[in-house]
Amino acid sequence: MNLGCGSEKIANCINIDINPELKPDLVLDFSKAMPFPADFVDEIYLFHVIEHIQEKFHIPMLLEFHRVLKPFGKLYISYPEFIKVAQNYIDNAEGKRDFWKATIYGRQLYPSDFHVSLMDSRTFVECLDFCGFKDITITPEKRENFNTIIFAKKTGRKILYEDVLNAFVFGEKALDAR
Repeated sequence: MNLGCGSEKIANCINIDINPELKPDLVLDFSKAMPFPADFVDEIYLFHVIEHIQEKFHIPMLLEFHRVLKPFGKLYISYPEFIKVAQNYIDNAEGKRDFWKATIYGRQLYPSDFHVSLMDSRTFVECLDFCGFKDITITPEKRENFNTIIFAKKTGRKILYEDVLNAFVFGEKALDAR
């Protein structure tokens, strides 16, 4: 599954986006429950999308990804690493302050082109772990080292109904309750 595909479709994937004008294979707000059975897909890609989704939806969404991934399925997520981007803005790295500002806030070219979540890998790894993902690897993008790529695998950990309920009700606070 290529979630939040925008105009970047991936062959042999179900390309999903919330915007019907982009003509995805499926129009869906995947930040909520997904209409797929458990253990449905081998891989999920979320490239430069999670920063556009409110943080309160991250844990419920990750739990849903865990549900639809097959055992030992793979999850790939990329995003701008806030600390690096903020420092580049402060330093006016390469004389591109407007670029760094757009990387922090989104380009704002259309209604959903805003960054609403500050992405910090240390915190995000805790979310992934809480949601049952393991073998988590953090790698900077090759050409844009201020962007991060996260790779994680679904484990055999059974996600309890209480986990899902707590995540939907309490969002990020569910991490503190464990």
